Amino acid sequence: MTIPVAATNPHADQPAKALEYLKTLEASTDFVLSSKAKISIWTMPPPADMEGNMPITKGQGLITKEGLTLTQILDSLRNAQSRYKWDPRYEGLEVVEAYDNEKNHCLILSLQKGQWPIISGRDFLISTKMIVESETKGYIVQNSVVDSRKGEQKGRVRGHIHVAGWIVEKTEEGFMVTYISHVNPQNLPAALLNLIATETPACCGTFIQHLEKNGPSPADQ
Repeated sequence: MTIPVAATNPHADQPAKALEYLKTLEASTDFVLSSKAKISIWTMPPPADMEGNMPITKGQGLITKEGLTLTQILDSLRNAQSRYKWDPRYEGLEVVEAYDNEKNHCLILSLQKGQWPIISGRDFLISTKMIVESETKGYIVQNSVVDSRKGEQKGRVRGHIHVAGWIVEKTEEGFMVTYISHVNPQNLPAALLNLIATETPACCGTFIQHLEKNGPSPADQ
């Protein structure tokens, strides 16, 4: 299904806000390394003045497969179908509308798994935008928005994304991929919260494995 392009953009100011916060976290020295193998994982406590008790997480790994471009990697991160292969908590999404002809800035409704039948799945209404900062570095920035057309979905709990962002940067060894997430999934038990805090940054590694094995995917259009 073709993504409709909206005549107006009620969320035009959101990507800049998300990027500013993402860059603050990108530069932070407060992350604590919790795991280092092929994928490095860090965590840090959320700020006391922001809702939620889930740690802020960061995953980072290196793409060494030759022949890929920055745009191909960013586009692969924006392919809804391939995400089923590398994100274990992903349950689907709806691209509600785009705000430019290139479909770089979109409004999406993202669904995440719960633990049936005890814990409801979560949904997130998100502004997401691909931002190519230079020939060697690009971002995908996401944060939660409010839009009366897309309320909380039946049987789910509406979570809140302070920021979730992918950072892809060309290095001498390949492309460094970083995924930073500050999310409030709303009232989850500690065991599931800890699981999500582990699985979320680990998506960086499963994405890299999928991309290197299967090649790039086009962005949703």
